[in-house]
Amino acid sequence: MHADRAATPATTATPATQAVPETPRITVLSIPADHVYPAAVRPERVDYLPDPDIDGNWWPHPALEAQWWADPDNGRDVDVVHLHFGFDHLSVEETVEFTRALERRGVPLVVTVHDLDNPHLVEQAEHHEKVRVLVAAAARVITLTDAARRQLADAASHTVVIPHPQVVRDVPDPRPDGRIVGVFLKSLRGNVVADADFYRTLAGTLAEHVDGTVRVHLHDVEQTRPLIAALQDTAIDLRVHDPLPDDELHAAVAECTTVVLPYIRGTHSGWLEMCRDLGVTVAVPDCGCYLSQADDPAAVVSYRTGDAVDAAAAVARLLESGRVPYRGDRDAQLAQIRAAHAAVYEEVTSR
Repeated sequence: MHADRAATPATTATPATQAVPETPRITVLSIPADHVYPAAVRPERVDYLPDPDIDGNWWPHPALEAQWWADPDNGRDVDVVHLHFGFDHLSVEETVEFTRALERRGVPLVVTVHDLDNPHLVEQAEHHEKVRVLVAAAARVITLTDAARRQLADAASHTVVIPHPQVVRDVPDPRPDGRIVGVFLKSLRGNVVADADFYRTLAGTLAEHVDGTVRVHLHDVEQTRPLIAALQDTAIDLRVHDPLPDDELHAAVAECTTVVLPYIRGTHSGWLEMCRDLGVTVAVPDCGCYLSQADDPAAVVSYRTGDAVDAAAAVARLLESGRVPYRGDRDAQLAQIRAAHAAVYEEVTSR
């Protein structure tokens, strides 16, 4: 048969008729899958398995339990597990068991390190150890900034930097309302300054140097009411409201010239990216890797974490610059981000 085949004249196909081999689809168990970040970075020709419905939430994700992988019917079509976040409930030992379960099944693990420090935790030691376990077990590690990659030095050889994608797809027209310095505290999560003196000092120090108004947004919930009471009858423009839908939130941010992120810990910020999508400059603390997210050095300035006077100095510098449009092409960047994720999935499944 081989000889007969060799003797048969070959038919040369023209470029118009040549069949291009179709790249097989890759099935990824993304944890989570439907959150705005994983949904944004998902490449073409990649299928994400849907998130579970656990009383209306996706967490705690059952695939993080080693026992789930012991059932051969679970995850049988999975080519890659991509873990973003949602492993807070695991102990270090359970995290090790999860990685070993994947190894036994021969399923490669991709980990995106969003948080070197968990913004929701005061004590970081256990979180750091879990990140170490996951990074050591991962076939590929992704993080968002060069600064974070440098801190993952032990995993530098298999860590790739893929930046945060665009957050605001429909950018409203800017509606500047004077020189507004926005602070969005929402329901006062544990990673923000809760001391009213920080905001009073920020507003007072700023007023001594530049013309601008500090506008503080807070949700009307029980946890925020002591701070609301402490900020009333001050020079601060206090805005108390229910959580805003995205279009109203984006419009509120777009009214600002500058936004202060009053974080006391954490690593990266989707809020920073949202502000930059809207052409708003950002004052960021010097903890974490926030400054490394800057698209333009004129648009993001750091201050000493928790230091209101230094924050006011950073804001004054930013107000002098005015609004700074995002530097770069967000659509082209998103295409590159998705292509980079596709390359990671193809690499780890081809080994």
